[in-house]
This record gives sequence, C-alpha cells and structure tokens, in this order.
Amino acid sequence: MTSPEEVRANPIGTDLIFEDDRVRIWQIVLEPGQEAATHTHLLDYTTVAVEGSTLERLNGDGTIDRSETKPGKISRWYQSTRTHGLRNVGTTRFRNVIVEIKDKPADFENRPAKA
Repeated sequence: MTSPEEVRANPIGTDLIFEDDRVRIWQIVLEPGQEAATHTHLLDYTTVAVEGSTLERLNGDGTIDRSETKPGKISRWYQSTRTHGLRNVGTTRFRNVIVEIKDKPADFENRPAKA
C-alpha cells in the first residue's frame, strides 16, 4: 500500500478527488498551455476524458506523443507509458478522471495486447 506521503510526492492527477481502501480517483484539469507534472504509474488504472483537447504526453524516455482527446475517450494503463507528464497544447480545457485500483499493480514489463 502506498503511504500518503508517497501519494503526495507522485501525484497522478492535479486533484485527488476520492479514496477508499480499494480505489484512488484523480482528476486532471489543464487549461491551454498548462502541464501536469511528470508522474509514475504504479497501479492499474483507467482514464475517462470529460473535456477534450490536443495533448502532448511527455514520456520519461524523452519522447513526446501528441493526440487529440475527445470527451468520453477511455484509456487503459497499458496504452500509455509508466512515467510521463501531460501538456495541453490545444485551445480548450482538458479534463479527465483517473481511477486507480489499489491492489493491482501496473506491470508494464508484461502488458496485455493493446485494445
């Protein structure tokens, strides 16, 4: 289990909006030009876009991926990289919700086939 200090040191979103013994739910809200800090995903998670924009994912290996995100888009942990940040390079606000499953580690070395 991750301690509260470890959670604060590695924020997955811009706001922690709910937590119990099974899940941790984050929100990321980025206005145009804003960035979310680099973070490392240790747990299985699913994201749902609430407001879409053009994003750059700043990967831990130095590469950058650009994507258009539309409201309702669902992504699973294995469709991303373990360590990354996000930058809103679009003209509209981006907002998503991230649900982490606390007892299920994200195994990036043995990820399932991308859906």
